[in-house]
Amino acid sequence: MFRYIKLKNYKSLVDLEVDFTEKKDTPRKLVLIYGENGAGKSNLATSFFTLSEIIRTKSNKEFLDKITEDMTTELKEKIPLEKFINIIKGDFKETESIIKESKTIGSKDNMVLEFGFRINDKNGVYKIETDNEKIVYEKLDFVYNKKSATFFEIDNNNIKINENIINKKSYYNELKDLSEKYFGKHSFMSILNYEISDKRKEFINENINENLLDVVEFLDSIFIQVNANSSIRGKVGLSDNILKIPELKKGTINKKEEQKLATTEKILNEFFTSIYSDIKKVYYKKENQKQKIKYKLYVKKLIYNDLIEISFDNESTGTQKLLQLFPFLIGCVSGSIAIVDEFDSGIHDILVKNIIENIYTSIKGQLILTTHNTYLLEADLPKDSVYTFKIDSLANKKLTPITELDGKRIHPNLNIRRRYLNGVYGGTPNPMSIDFDEFTEISKE
Repeated sequence: MFRYIKLKNYKSLVDLEVDFTEKKDTPRKLVLIYGENGAGKSNLATSFFTLSEIIRTKSNKEFLDKITEDMTTELKEKIPLEKFINIIKGDFKETESIIKESKTIGSKDNMVLEFGFRINDKNGVYKIETDNEKIVYEKLDFVYNKKSATFFEIDNNNIKINENIINKKSYYNELKDLSEKYFGKHSFMSILNYEISDKRKEFINENINENLLDVVEFLDSIFIQVNANSSIRGKVGLSDNILKIPELKKGTINKKEEQKLATTEKILNEFFTSIYSDIKKVYYKKENQKQKIKYKLYVKKLIYNDLIEISFDNESTGTQKLLQLFPFLIGCVSGSIAIVDEFDSGIHDILVKNIIENIYTSIKGQLILTTHNTYLLEADLPKDSVYTFKIDSLANKKLTPITELDGKRIHPNLNIRRRYLNGVYGGTPNPMSIDFDEFTEISKE
């Protein structure tokens, strides 16, 4: 779980520090982030996406190289190599492209991302710094033998890797050589991530300290959706008995996995029939194809007293969004970290309130949402889970829990939704009146 985040020169967040902890330095399992349009909510959510991208660059580079090498002559003739690479580069960016998209426009200082986290009741800090083109500094602090230790600290002039976290000298030297070769273009965390995926599990377990493996797995498994481009990144900790994104709506599976389809169908049926009074059944239509099963999701819906079969493709935008969000909800209940930008987009306010109220007690991981849904402010949820962006007259930004703005304790009789809408906590727009008749007159001139 995340304890805090510090950002410098990241998109519109030039200097921001956010504490996600409650008493005894325990990370909050639910964080609801409010703010007016343009305040930086999406950029905060996207910073986790950037973290996810920057620890995958080495794996992505190897993947791109392998695909390019393995492309058949026929495929190369149909799709020019340059065009093919550009198509998949949208998901597999190099470090320089990530920096170009992330660094504050016009900033002369370095971009810094620092994440405080907790894994298995142990606190750690991961920090990465870039100039305009490459990584210039990276550091990981975590617990070794019950004490806080620096696992690695790397900059352009020095590579320090704690010898205690690599069990064999030969592999320690190999990792150091890889760092000397690739650091700047790739983070050391990215190198580790690739090594873990490339080598046998037995080899990795023998050579890398389990606490370091826990950190790599934690950072690699954050499940994120940012609304700007509907991008999804990370691995959610769902059971292997449940279908993953993007397989929920339709696809093809091996017949040996038919039980997975049945389990997913049962859960989706319970979910959607619970939140919609007119949906009476959710199910998969299946078609056997030798050793495969082709499937597609359908609903039976009550319309003017008739029970109609409808393909899920024809459901409303809000219902489609709920299907897309479902793995995030199950993921945080299963112990994963789920971060969703504009969670409420396209979904009725009351329905969002009902879902978050119901899921809160079941969260075993962490759920961080950006939202405009003010009904959540009246929900049966801890008020210190609600954060708002306050922007001063110089456009400096601060993101804090509303409990800090109300003297640490909010009286139970206070209507915090009304207070929020009245601007007490910040995070609300303050527009001047708009004369549309004047626009019409101007257009006639």
